[in-house]
Amino acid sequence: MTRQTIIYLFIAFLLTACRMVAPSPKIQSGELDLRNVSFESGVAIALHGDWKFYPGQFNVPEGAPSSIYLPVPALWNQVPLHSEIKDGKGYGTYVLDIHLPKENQIYSVYLPEVRTSFRLLAGNRSLVSGVPGKTKETTVPSAQGQSFTIGAENHLQIRIEVSNFHHKEGGLPNAPIFGLAESVQNYILAQSTIDLALTGAIFMFGLYHFILFFYRNKQREAFYFGFFCLVFAARIPFIGSKTIYAVFPNIPWELVIYVDYASVFVLGILFLWFVDGLFPRFIDTKLILYFSAYVQFMLVYGLIIKPEVYTQFELVFQVLGLVYALFLGIRLYQMMVRGLPESGIFFLGYLVLFVGFVYDVFLAYRGEGESTLSQIAVFLFFGVQSTIVTLRTARNFHKKVLLKEEFETINEQFILTNRLYAKFIPRDFLTHLGKESIEEVQLGDSSEREMTILFADIWEFWDIIYSISLENRMLFTNSYLGRIGPCVRKNNGFIDKYIGSAIMALFDGGIQDSIKAAEEIQWELEKYNERRRSLGYLPLHAGIGIHSGDTMLGILGEEKRFESTVISDTVNLASRIQGLTKKYGARILVSLTSLMMHEDLDTIPYRILDFVRVKGKQESVMIAEVLISGIDDISNKKIENKERFEAAIFDYERAEFVSALEGFREVFANNPEDLAAQIYIERCEYYQAAGVGEDWEGISEWEK
Repeated sequence: MTRQTIIYLFIAFLLTACRMVAPSPKIQSGELDLRNVSFESGVAIALHGDWKFYPGQFNVPEGAPSSIYLPVPALWNQVPLHSEIKDGKGYGTYVLDIHLPKENQIYSVYLPEVRTSFRLLAGNRSLVSGVPGKTKETTVPSAQGQSFTIGAENHLQIRIEVSNFHHKEGGLPNAPIFGLAESVQNYILAQSTIDLALTGAIFMFGLYHFILFFYRNKQREAFYFGFFCLVFAARIPFIGSKTIYAVFPNIPWELVIYVDYASVFVLGILFLWFVDGLFPRFIDTKLILYFSAYVQFMLVYGLIIKPEVYTQFELVFQVLGLVYALFLGIRLYQMMVRGLPESGIFFLGYLVLFVGFVYDVFLAYRGEGESTLSQIAVFLFFGVQSTIVTLRTARNFHKKVLLKEEFETINEQFILTNRLYAKFIPRDFLTHLGKESIEEVQLGDSSEREMTILFADIWEFWDIIYSISLENRMLFTNSYLGRIGPCVRKNNGFIDKYIGSAIMALFDGGIQDSIKAAEEIQWELEKYNERRRSLGYLPLHAGIGIHSGDTMLGILGEEKRFESTVISDTVNLASRIQGLTKKYGARILVSLTSLMMHEDLDTIPYRILDFVRVKGKQESVMIAEVLISGIDDISNKKIENKERFEAAIFDYERAEFVSALEGFREVFANNPEDLAAQIYIERCEYYQAAGVGEDWEGISEWEK
């Protein structure tokens, strides 16, 4: 059973439980007429409306007159003038007269949590939660709901004696549930089952991400999300239907309230660390550390003082929570606008969670009772964020070797290559070294900066070279290079190396300059091919690879022979990406991390192509194919089939080879010259037959 199926089943169960309770007919002046209600439908009734209220009285006799009516559910703090109870501290009795059908039936009454103790009386039955008293000393608080069954006909009076001296809020925050015994007990069972199921599901989310962290202990977000899930799962039995009492019936009320309050602070700080793990440096680490210190203080503070003291600051906590939620929402929205990977789905999950709880608070404020929307939102949120962490783990980019540690190996490689070049240093290279003229250049000069590297080469170069005479080889090469050099310079770049027909160009103005240059090279090559066709020559195809990152520009060699060069893992990866263009039949390939830095990404047609690990690299990289509209029929068809192709890519990464194969075959049928679709068809057919292991990551291994 897939994770999506589990989520859908759980939501369906929540919605079913949601329909088990219906609002009662309007209660007026403490009386409710249920004589025409069909209890056989199996739906319990939430007793909303105006109850009779006797402030400062217990043991109210049946039929006693009352001039005060209080809404239920509602807190005394919300109606202090009507309840005659100030600051929510005091005691009183709620009374409701119910007119029932004539036939005798077995009914049940269930009262959820009350601030802070109550005695429920109906007919000759009574039960208590805690010990309601007339003073603080005689009151024993409890947060446990209670229910009992009673036979009744024609008339039933329900009395609820409520006492609160230990909490900021007093009264009836939840409406009693009334109906046939079976209906009410089913409702109680459903609520408990929902809490237990939610606890178990979120606990498994947490355990799963702890396992991910222990296998890949550099995934900080997996650790914090796992910790967040476990704390949330531990909190659920202490809220809502208070299922903790089913396991520990004598648990202290102070501990239940403390866990309810303290867990919110712990969840808040864990969520911040989780976001910092997913999107480093988008939230100031100092701010998170300050908030962590504040949370530690509040946890100790809550242990020292009584709930009646720190619950007085509930409004302050709510305001701080609102500020926290708005700040975090703004930062997440900024991440989404910046186009960070997974930031959109993360923001959506956060928004769902926020809306769910705001809706529940709104219902409670209007006295309409609780809904299951927040529980659905929580489950969806955990499912979304769990998926994000899993995707991050599958696309884990770790730089195993620092630039300094690779210097000698890369240096040797470039020294061997430099023997093919002339002693030439571009003017732009001098600028980056901070030199005014070539006379100022000295061996060992260097400059470190972030740049974009572009490699371009002709696929058919060596076939053509071996087919023409020796004297024409240089003419052919220079004819091609003379056309693409201006495209580089026009877009704020410069050519650092010529390697046969290949060039290595550097751009300091951002990824957009290099992509623009690559597109113009392809268009210039199309013009060149028109001339070649008119002369009877075969057309040329150039593959271009692009990658951005930290680079070291410097002067290498010895006193009698030196030249400019760039030493960087970025250069090596850009070259490897270019080497893949012919395999995929792609004009332009670029690493996805570099492409995401484009200032006008929406203006560029591209498609995600593959998740690869090239020769000599332990890290894997996601590559994308930049498409050029109108340059040829193949590219136009690739643009038309972009969404279907990428959907198949995502199915392939999830090892869903049946749907992936169907998608790639559809793409290939529409565009038979799409080599990438053909490659994936062969892969899917192979993995369908051979199968994949549990460590499947969807990474392609290439020798070049």
